[in-house]
Amino acid sequence: MANDNQNGRLDLALSAMNDTSIESSEEKIIKIITSLEEEFGDHQKTIAEELQKVARQIEHSGKADLAMDFKQRTTSAMLRLNMERRRGLRPPAFTPGQTVAASASPFKPVTQSVAGAGSSRPQPSSPSASSTNLHSGAPSSRSAQDGTQVEYLVHPSRDVRGDARAFCDVLKGQKVWESAGGNICAIRFPSGPQIIIVEEIAFSCSVVLSVSNFEKHADNLEAQGYQIVGSVTTPTGSATVFASDCGSKFALMARK
Repeated sequence: MANDNQNGRLDLALSAMNDTSIESSEEKIIKIITSLEEEFGDHQKTIAEELQKVARQIEHSGKADLAMDFKQRTTSAMLRLNMERRRGLRPPAFTPGQTVAASASPFKPVTQSVAGAGSSRPQPSSPSASSTNLHSGAPSSRSAQDGTQVEYLVHPSRDVRGDARAFCDVLKGQKVWESAGGNICAIRFPSGPQIIIVEEIAFSCSVVLSVSNFEKHADNLEAQGYQIVGSVTTPTGSATVFASDCGSKFALMARK
C-alpha cells in the first residue's frame, strides 16, 4: 500500500509540474500534501521528508529541473496551507484514519483575482518554527526598521527568451536561472536585485520582498486588508502574492 501511495503521488507530482494551468497545477500539489496528511497526520517534518522522496524520484527519472521546481512549490504550498488554516480559510489537517468526508468542510480556494474579496482579520499566533530560508544572496536594498529586502523585480513578457537575450547580449546581464518550462528566468546585473522575466499570462506582481519573520508580516498585511491571492516562482522558492482591495500586488517570501 505504501508503494502504491508513493507511486500515485509521483504520478500526480509529474502531472502537476507539467500542467500548463497554474490553478490546476496548484490544486494537484495541494492534493499531494493533503494525501500525506491523511497518512501521517499533522507531522510537518515527516510530510516534508515524504515530499523530498517524491522530489528525488523525479530527479532520478532524469528531470532535475522539475524536481527543483517541485521542492520550491511544495515548500510554499505547505506554508500557505498552514497560514490559511490558522485564519479559518481551510479545514484542519487530517489525522491518520480520519476520512476526508468526516474532516473536510467547504471552503473557497485561493484565486488569482481579488475582485469583491473581503478581508480576513488574522488571529494572534506564535511564529512558525518551520519558516524556510529563501534568501537569494543577491545585492538588495534594506530597510533598517524591519529588515525588509528587495529580492527580485518581476518583468512581464510576451517573449521570455527574446527579452532574456536583450537583457544579456545587449545590456550585459547574466542569466542565472530558468524554470523547467523555460517560461520564467532570472537575470543578474552587477548591482541591484535580480530581474525575473515571466510570461505575461502568469504575471502576478512587480516586486518580490523578503522578511525575516514571514508570518508576522503576513498577519500585519492581512490586518491592513491585504489578501493572499497566489504565488510567483523565483530561483530560491515560491513567494506569496498579496493584493489590496484595489488590486495592487506584491510578493513576500521568508528568509532567516
